[in-house]
This record gives sequence, C-alpha cells and structure tokens, in this order.
Amino acid sequence: MKLLKHMLFLAITASYLMTSQAFADEQDGNSNFHEELNERDFDALRDFLKSRRIKDLIERKSNLVISGDVRTEWRHLNETCCGKKMRGRGSVNAKGLPISRNDFDIECNLYFNCIYERSWAVAHVRYDNPAGVDDNDHPCFPANQNDLEPNCKDCCLKRSKVCFGDPDGYHGSGRDNDLHLKKAYFGYNFYLDDDSRFDVELGRRGNLYNVFTSNIQFLSRFDGLLFKYDTVTPYFDWYIHTAGFLVDERVNHFAWIVELGFLSIAHSNFDFIYSIIDWEKHGRNRCFQRNPIAFRSINSQFTLIYNLPPDTFACLSKPVKFYGAFLINHAAPRMIIPGAPGTCDRKTLQNLGWYVGMLIGKVRKEGDWALEVQYQYVEAYAMPEQDCSGICRGNVLDESVTSCSRRGETNFKGWRVEGLYGFTDDITLDTIVEYSKAADPKIGGRHTYSKFELEAIYAF
Repeated sequence: MKLLKHMLFLAITASYLMTSQAFADEQDGNSNFHEELNERDFDALRDFLKSRRIKDLIERKSNLVISGDVRTEWRHLNETCCGKKMRGRGSVNAKGLPISRNDFDIECNLYFNCIYERSWAVAHVRYDNPAGVDDNDHPCFPANQNDLEPNCKDCCLKRSKVCFGDPDGYHGSGRDNDLHLKKAYFGYNFYLDDDSRFDVELGRRGNLYNVFTSNIQFLSRFDGLLFKYDTVTPYFDWYIHTAGFLVDERVNHFAWIVELGFLSIAHSNFDFIYSIIDWEKHGRNRCFQRNPIAFRSINSQFTLIYNLPPDTFACLSKPVKFYGAFLINHAAPRMIIPGAPGTCDRKTLQNLGWYVGMLIGKVRKEGDWALEVQYQYVEAYAMPEQDCSGICRGNVLDESVTSCSRRGETNFKGWRVEGLYGFTDDITLDTIVEYSKAADPKIGGRHTYSKFELEAIYAF
C-alpha cells in the first residue's frame, strides 16, 4: 500500500506539471539538440547532485524523496563559417531571427526517487526556459513574404495588402512552459548476494550517457529496457550492461548497446571499459530512404582510466584521474570530397573519434572544487551527429553533415575546460570554456566555435 500511495502521488504531480505544452524560443535553430547538449553536466557536477539525493534517502529514512536544483545560466558564444560571423550584429539563425552572442537560461530540475524493498521508480522533470520577457507572439513581418511592404505601417494604411506582422510590438525571448520529462523508469533487483547483483530497468532512462560511458557520444534519449549485472572477483570488479531502445516507432527502428567494464584491474588503479552500439536501420526510414547514411553506425569505444593514488600529491589531497578513449565506426560509408580543379576526388572514411582528459577533485561541501581539462577529436561520420555529446560546432543554421552543405555537429577538434566550486553546501558555480574548429576544413569549409558559460546552481 505504501508503494501504491507513493506512486499515486508521483503520477498526480507529474500530470500536473505536464499540463502545459513544451515551447521554447531557443536562439539556435536545432533547439532540441542544443538544449540537450547544453544540459549535459560533467562528472563532478553529476556526482555532487547524486550524492545529495543519496544523502536525502539515507537521512530521511523515507521510501519517497523529492529533491532538485534551480539554475541560472549565461553563455557567451562565437561562431564563424567560411570567414563569416554567424552570431552577433547582423546575424540570423535558421528561422531568420536575429541571433545574439549571449544566451540566458533559467532551469529547474525535480527528482522523484521511490524505493521499496527490491523495486524502485525514478522520475526527473526539467523546466529549461530562455530568459526574458514574454513575446506577443505576432511575427515581425507578414506571414506571406510576397506581401511584404517596406514597413508594417505603410501596409496597414494603404489597405492594399494584408499585414500580419508587428515589428513595433512587444517582443521578448522569455518562456515559462518548456517542460521535459527527462526520466521515468522503474527497476527490480532479481538477484543479490555479497558479491553480485542483477537488475532490470524499464522506461525512459534519460540520455544514454547516464548509463554508458563516453564524452563524445551517447547524447540521445534512452527509452527502452536495460539489464545490469555487477560483480566482484579477487582480481578485479567487473560489470556488463546491455540495453535495447527505440529510435523511430513509425518504421520499427530499434538500436542496441552493450558495455563491459573492468575496474581496479589486478588491484591497480586502472579501469578499462569497452562499449559497442548498433544504430543501423536496414530498410526504409520514415522518408522512404533505404539504409539512411545518418544511421550507418556500429560504434566501438575503448576507454582507459587511471585513478591516481590518493597520497601521490599530499598537498593536493584531492582525487585525480586521467582518461582517454578511442572510437571507431565500423559501418561508416565513404565520404567523397571534391578535389581542386584538375585533381581527383578523394574518398575517405571519416569514421574515427577520440579524446583525452584529466579530472581533479570532487565537490561535496562548501569550499570543495573540481577541474576538468579535455581535448576532443571527432570525424564527420564517427557517430550519428545527433548523438554527439562533445564540444560540437555551434551550428547556428541547423545544418546536417548528411545534407549538401556537409556542415553539422561532427567534424571538429578542440579543447574543453570546466570547473566547479562549492560556495556553500548547497550552492555551486560551474564554469565552462570551449573551443573547436573543423577537423577537416575540406568538409563544409573552415569553421570555428567557442563558448564561455557561467552556471549558478542551488541544490535542495
């Protein structure tokens, strides 16, 4: 009965929150992708928020715990393509609207965790709204561009053409109803002893990176079934996690993934993780295209992590880890790159990606800090571009690497630096600096992108 009451409360709360339709006035054309990309927290921040929820579950001694965080975000972005500025004065996004170098967001996350004996349920609801005043929802110009007059006033006075625009109106970027159901899943423990456990989880598990390991892929939503087996041996700890998830129900497109991890190998400080994900769509997609290029991906990723012994730097007294990963797309098609006049075209696979990095520290209380430095390299067909979770390219015009322009989210190399500082036990400040440029300028032309972000977070 207690579990049913808790689940009923969860359902009522979620239903109330979902009464308003999601709508956002994102500056970037591809708002869903860029919103997901901007919302990805690095490991230090995710660990901090997770530790708060675990602490609540232990201290409150309750089957149901509600927690969350509120955030205010500011980003300063720059992007150039083939020498042209894509942001700032005179620039427009894919919808033809002015686009600024500054982006402000207000965000709220609510987490519901319900645990009862060997079962559990989790829900995560997120509001992530562009900041600013409300818009009057009237377009700046007539809906039919053929009826465009020099200005709307002339249009209305002459009565010669219908005017739908309001260029002198009250226009703003703010929204208050951009709702996302980030997680909604339940799980059950089928087996548990002193050394091993086997769990199954079903539903929306959030992004793939919440379960599987990568800093350059796994941004996609994970709606499906997850199997987890974790065990301890005298020589190392190891686990195997495997999942199947839905890609497109219209054409019965599913994908699957397996990750195998070996931790503290031979009682050393080394961890090794291997994953493989199969995105392929055999047959026609919803646009009746057979075996679409975007999903010609079977990706293997090899990750090696070295956790520095705690006493290596006594003066630092913080955990330190070094890591690197190499990715290869076994199913990538060859890309034809036109040669200069008088030369032959070049065929290339463009199917590799890799990154290296270092993470110092962790945040649990006031005065704690963490810093991560990372270099990333991702070729054009290394992965489905909407699954890319790295620095990416900004992509104001919402283009795709599979379109004629060949400009999308992949084909980049660059640096990322992120730091987290605990002002209090509840308030943290996250700072991000990113820079990328085209890995191969012959694919879509020269391109640069940079971002500086400040994010203030209150966790409760």
